[in-house]
Amino acid sequence: MYTRLHSMPDWRQALAGLGLEGAPDNADIDAAVLRELSRGRVSFAAADGPVEAGFRVTLRTESALPKFNREKTAVTVGGGLYSREIESALIGMRAGESGSAVVKGEAVSFTVTRVERRVYPELTDELARAQGIPGVETLAQYRAYMASKLRGEFAGGVSARLIALLIAGAEMDEPDERDIRAVIDREYEPLRERFAHSGEDIDAISDEQWRKNFYRPELKASYELIYPDIAPFMDTTSKADYYEKRRPAAIETIRECLILNAVLGRDADPTSDRDALKALRAALDEEICGLIFEKGAEN
Repeated sequence: MYTRLHSMPDWRQALAGLGLEGAPDNADIDAAVLRELSRGRVSFAAADGPVEAGFRVTLRTESALPKFNREKTAVTVGGGLYSREIESALIGMRAGESGSAVVKGEAVSFTVTRVERRVYPELTDELARAQGIPGVETLAQYRAYMASKLRGEFAGGVSARLIALLIAGAEMDEPDERDIRAVIDREYEPLRERFAHSGEDIDAISDEQWRKNFYRPELKASYELIYPDIAPFMDTTSKADYYEKRRPAAIETIRECLILNAVLGRDADPTSDRDALKALRAALDEEICGLIFEKGAEN
C-alpha cells in the first residue's frame, strides 16, 4: 500500500478504557443453552404462585379500547406484545386478583383468571445433536459451542469500538487514490467473474444497459439477503457510479487495515487481498476474546 500509518494510541490502554460491562458469564451461557435447546418445545402448566416474567396469564378485560375489552385473552408477561403497562402491573399477581392500568390514555380493568408457568424439556445430548452443529454430539459440547459463540460476539463488539477509537486517535495519511482504486478493484473481480460464467462482460456494457440490468434500489435489501455479492450493484447507474459509491467503504477498509496490522503485528494488504480486512478482524476478535475471557476458564 502507498498509504501509511504514522502513530496511534496504545491499543491495550485503549482497550482497558472501554469497559467490559455485559460480558457473558456462566449464567448468560446457561440461559442461552436453555433458550435454544428448548425452542419449540416449551409447554405451560398451571402455577399457584405469583406471576413472573415469562408466565402466561389469561385475563378478562374491560375498557373503551376494543382490544382490551375481551372475555378471554392470553398474555405472555414480559414480551411487550400485548401491553407493557398491563404486563408490568401483572407481575406479582395471582389467579382471581384484579387490577387496572392506563393504556393510550384509557383505563383498562382486568381480572386474572389463570396463571401458567413455562415448563422446559429436560436438556439432553439428543437435543444437542438435533441442532445439527458439526462436532457437537453432547450437551457439554453444545454448551462449549454456545460459550464460544456468545464470547465471540461480545469480543466482536469490543473490537469494533476499539478500532473506531484507534482510528480517531491515529495519525495516518489520507488514503492514497491508488490504494482506494485497488481495494475496489479487488472487490469487483469476483463480480466480473460471476457474470463471465453466463457469457456477459460487465466491463463492456453501456451505462444504459447497466441501468437496465442493475438499477433497482427497491430490491437492494432483498438482494443483500439472497445475493449479497450483487447487492452493491442494485443502486448504481454505471460502473463508474459503482466505483464512486464504494469509495467510502474502501477508505474505511484501508484505515482499518492499517490499524489492525499495527495491533496484530501483521502486514496484510487489502489492495491485493480482498479478504484481508475480514481475516484481520477475525484475528483481533480472537485476541480480545483471549484477553477478556482468561484461558482455562470454565467452558
